[in-house]
Amino acid sequence: MPIRPMAEVNTDEWDQMIDVNLKGTLYGIAAALPGFLEQGSGHIINLSSVAGIKVFAPGGTVYSGTKFAVSAISEGLRHEVGEKVRVTSIDAEISQKGCTSG
Repeated sequence: MPIRPMAEVNTDEWDQMIDVNLKGTLYGIAAALPGFLEQGSGHIINLSSVAGIKVFAPGGTVYSGTKFAVSAISEGLRHEVGEKVRVTSIDAEISQKGCTSG
């Protein structure tokens, strides 16, 4: 997914980032959580980013926003499920090559 400043408005790219980073996380949780709760255990691992802790610029505003959301969802879910299901959010390092190459 390309990373670019918000002034270079590209809502299709924003939609793709939201679909992959945010909705993908939510759909993964939705697929796994009921079974984990039923069996009384499990481990959900979400992939966030250091960009979910600190916004990188230029160009990382929307990407960082989606990763902040993944971190918040992970933290909230951790509170909701208590000790029944483990929830981990991995804050991976950003690779400029991986983020900017098409």
